[in-house]
Amino acid sequence: MGSTLPHRTWREVPRARSEEILHLLLRCGGLRDHDVRGQSEIWRVRYAGATFTAYASGTLYCSGGDAPELPFLYGQIDELVAHPARTSAP
Repeated sequence: MGSTLPHRTWREVPRARSEEILHLLLRCGGLRDHDVRGQSEIWRVRYAGATFTAYASGTLYCSGGDAPELPFLYGQIDELVAHPARTSAP
């Protein structure tokens, strides 16, 4: 069992990036939980004991956990959030 990573919160995540993160989590084996628990939730994904939740406010939250892949996922999400979406040149 790996070391436990604390919960993480990302703020001001654009909706398009939120969707990219959703697809990343699903490609990596996450399971979408269609039972969202409030009007402000956009999506919820369970991944090896951790729960990722995206909110309409632009906040993304992960509950943390001890899955060995979490550091990789946190890094990928950091990259997606840090770099603005590419737009095509005029």
